[in-house]
Amino acid sequence: MTFDVKAWMWFLSSYAPLWVMLGLRFHPLGLRVGLIVFGVGSAAYVAYLLTRNRDERASNRPLTITGDAGAEVSGYLAAYLLPFLTVAEPSPIDLATYAIFVLVAGLIYVRSGLMQINPTVYLLNRRVLRATTPVKGTTKEVFVISRRDVRVAEPLKAERFSDHVYIDHGSAA
Repeated sequence: MTFDVKAWMWFLSSYAPLWVMLGLRFHPLGLRVGLIVFGVGSAAYVAYLLTRNRDERASNRPLTITGDAGAEVSGYLAAYLLPFLTVAEPSPIDLATYAIFVLVAGLIYVRSGLMQINPTVYLLNRRVLRATTPVKGTTKEVFVISRRDVRVAEPLKAERFSDHVYIDHGSAA
């Protein structure tokens, strides 16, 4: 299995608010600044992907919206409790424990196809929708990140971001 940099960056960006919260909570100045900068950078990465010009990554993939997929994010938010369970001045053992948590969560995220779950997307005024796309005479369920108020059964075209995630760069109504 190859290392998928884009999937890992997307995973880490899904915790952008968490990195900032941890940065505000921790006391060693270097750790505080590093986490806040990483959190802001992670959010900026998502913002770039969602707002770049449609011409930069044109797509002809037809999709049909089948419903909202926002409920899947709620369980993911449990990890956001981490800053409230941490100590203000973490020891090296504490930091190693947090790093192991992030590594395990990342492996599960990247390998299980959870890329549609990214709370940062919602902070940037987007929604995650379920959709289908034609594949070799059948349909495949996928997810679409969109700013628009797209209705069920409405067709659209979007950029393929991963195997099951597409980004709609259309303008909000």
